[in-house]
Amino acid sequence: MKKVKTKLNAEKRKLALKGFEKFFEQENNIYRKEYYSQKERLDKDTINAFETATQVVEKTYPPKDVAQLMVFQKKYGDACNVVGKDSCFHFKVYDNEHKETETNYNGQTVKKELKKHFDFKLNGNLNGVDSYSSSNDGDKFAFAYYHDHLKQKDLMPNVLVKQGEKSSPYHIQHADKCRTELGINGESGISQQWKDKYALDVIGTSYCRTRVINIHREDFEILCDWQSSKQKLVSAYETWQKNNIDRLDLVEKTIKQYSVVDDVIELAKKIGFDLSERDLEIHSTEISFYNTNNVAQLLNDMKPKAKESRADKIARVKAYQQSVAVN
Repeated sequence: MKKVKTKLNAEKRKLALKGFEKFFEQENNIYRKEYYSQKERLDKDTINAFETATQVVEKTYPPKDVAQLMVFQKKYGDACNVVGKDSCFHFKVYDNEHKETETNYNGQTVKKELKKHFDFKLNGNLNGVDSYSSSNDGDKFAFAYYHDHLKQKDLMPNVLVKQGEKSSPYHIQHADKCRTELGINGESGISQQWKDKYALDVIGTSYCRTRVINIHREDFEILCDWQSSKQKLVSAYETWQKNNIDRLDLVEKTIKQYSVVDDVIELAKKIGFDLSERDLEIHSTEISFYNTNNVAQLLNDMKPKAKESRADKIARVKAYQQSVAVN
């Protein structure tokens, strides 16, 4: 007796998409490897950067002076309340250690101040500019760094990648859930742990933008490299997730054209996704673009791989065009 093929419905399509999403997420391709490799490099760069920052800050605010002021603070109260903890710092390269110039508002060539803001907080800025204007760059880093943690909490760490330039209540809601989980909204939990871990004793006002600390050029470059490493992590993460999103989008468009479960299973098999243990032979009745062979080829083409030569690319395109013509 001929087996009746199971029809696809909205719920089955939704579950299939979740399966493909998990498969793409766990696939050990070059984009995923680069993300985790960059995360390891960043961890090392962060240790080096904070050790450098500690040496520079403690040179400016010697621990013995801090300790003495703490004694006075306990004795005299707010009158001597000048010591505090901070995890972001404005560093300025000694003027005699560089020759860079700039043009001022009078058109005169003057010595340029080489200074940047380095923020060790979880959602600290990535560009070295201390600004009150809203930016989600810090959130991009936090979500990227804690991707695995947020996924385990069934949250959407790639929400800002999905959002792109167009925000919506849906994106805002999911981003806010990630911020809450990381403690960014209320400076608690993981976010507070970062702030405490990378805090140093400083003398003076509580606002770091009013304190400019002199630093040697080579130490300044170490901190710049660390900031660049954070940017590279975000870039690696976005590249990885964008590829996953694009492939999942193609799968979603494809299975909307399918009417039976077997078509989805066949598509999964063709890209190495073991959605089912059964080995079924499928004859798609859909238009040629959504034929399982064509879509599987497209998904494999979209899979991250080493850069192909021009000749390889031409050969691949011709092969695809021929398969479309046949189907």
